[in-house]
Amino acid sequence: GYRRGTNLYETSLMGDGAVQFREGVRLGNPLRVNADRLNYFAKKELRKDRVEEAQEMYEMAIDIDPRDGRAYLGLARCAERRRDFTLARKILSIGIANSVSVGPNGTPDAGANPFLLQALGCLEEKTGNLAQAETLYIEAVKSRPSHAASWVALGQLRTVKFRQGAAAGRACFQAAERELQKAGLPPNAHVYTAWASMEYKKAGDVRRSRSLYRMALNTDKRCSAAWLQLGVMEANCEHWSEAELCFETVLKFDQRNSRVLQAYALMESKRPDSESRKVIDLFERALKANPRDAGVLQPYALYVAQLGDVVSARELLRRGTEVNKRHAPVWQAWGVLETRQGNADEARKIFQEGIWACAQLTGGQSGGYNCARLWQAWGVLEAKEGDYAAARRCFARALDADKRNMAAMTAWTLMEESIGNLNDARVIFERSLRQFEPGTSEKKRLWSAYEAMEQRAGNVSAAQEVYQRAVRESITKEEKNENVDELDIPAIAAGAGNKDANRIVEGTTGRQEFEVIRWGQDYSSMKRDVWMNDGSVEGKIPKSTMTKLNARKNAESI
Repeated sequence: GYRRGTNLYETSLMGDGAVQFREGVRLGNPLRVNADRLNYFAKKELRKDRVEEAQEMYEMAIDIDPRDGRAYLGLARCAERRRDFTLARKILSIGIANSVSVGPNGTPDAGANPFLLQALGCLEEKTGNLAQAETLYIEAVKSRPSHAASWVALGQLRTVKFRQGAAAGRACFQAAERELQKAGLPPNAHVYTAWASMEYKKAGDVRRSRSLYRMALNTDKRCSAAWLQLGVMEANCEHWSEAELCFETVLKFDQRNSRVLQAYALMESKRPDSESRKVIDLFERALKANPRDAGVLQPYALYVAQLGDVVSARELLRRGTEVNKRHAPVWQAWGVLETRQGNADEARKIFQEGIWACAQLTGGQSGGYNCARLWQAWGVLEAKEGDYAAARRCFARALDADKRNMAAMTAWTLMEESIGNLNDARVIFERSLRQFEPGTSEKKRLWSAYEAMEQRAGNVSAAQEVYQRAVRESITKEEKNENVDELDIPAIAAGAGNKDANRIVEGTTGRQEFEVIRWGQDYSSMKRDVWMNDGSVEGKIPKSTMTKLNARKNAESI
């Protein structure tokens, strides 16, 4: 068998050094350094794509100490490399049942291993089981409230996949910051980085986002993610010098970061009076650092196509589909390129191949979340070709794969408007508006597009009505957000029940507010009433509801 770097120390933690057994079971605790060495060398082998060697070492580590969660996590990653998600899920479940974990201060966790719970949540999110992923993230933060990775994953799931507002993500990140302080742990740079990104993308608050990025960099001056995202934000704000400084700072200590080089190249491509030679050199440096990064090949191809070299762009996109066939943006860019070149049949073939390659196991006929952008681009192609029935099928598939896909919603309504089907466009708008919470950026854009459509059609009164509905909804949302109390773990995790989580995934309810059931018997010590507004936890309870609750309590006391 394979044995690189796996020499074990023949010592024991018992008595005179002799390893003792009883009925084939080892007595006492195994020497931790042996498991540490195995996990360390296995991780190195996995980074070098030596999956079999890494798997063998992880199995040896489990044999030494079945309670160590690191080996289960490594085995699950080996299974994911082979795209065997069923086996990865099984390994993580076994690890959750067997492993023992303690916090940084030496106190045991309140529940299962939070690292394995969060890893299983990421796996469920990757396979499209969003409700189950949310439940696992919440279990992880209940087990160890100071587990920053679980808070970040929960906040990003709710704001990105569930399309909840900035308040939902902000509550998670604030809870992470507070729990780290309670545990006596230093601030976490990744919490501030994810928080800053959410504030910029969801709330559009550049000043607050910049302040949070600075807090992340004060915590860890070599946090590449913070420097990268800060540079991207500054580039979007056309602060070219500040963005260049961010990228150059990262490259001083992380010279082979292909994504930083990619973002640097994109910034230079948008910069006025930039030199194409410099942009191409940055893309080439990124590919030299990671030749199999499809996320670099795709923007490189688009830039080359912009310069007029369609043949080279097509070759770069083909390479992108070969190095990472499950990278949906590469397939989409290639299909759109062929569409713009007038090769409709070739574009249809590319979109279909991309859907087959990117389809998720639980994605159904539409292929899942990753395929939504491909269906949307295919629908735009069919609308351009005049096959409106086929375009409607593609748009419907895109919304089946991701019912909150803004690009598919707007493209479908524009097509119906262009052929005079205003009633159908209105139906699509009304149905789409129900998928988003009030106050979110996506819903604001939908209201604006809806109003603009009515204005283009000459329906002034209808446009005014749409505008007034949007204003009333915005005012109602602001009133509900006034005097929101600081939220704690039970309030953040109020959507942990499968019923409520599934309700968020299936769509919002017709009521503006509804009561969430109390905590179950397993968490009786934390029972409390919380309220949710379309999935976002609110600390403000309507006066009428508070009166009813008080009356109910008085009746129970009698």
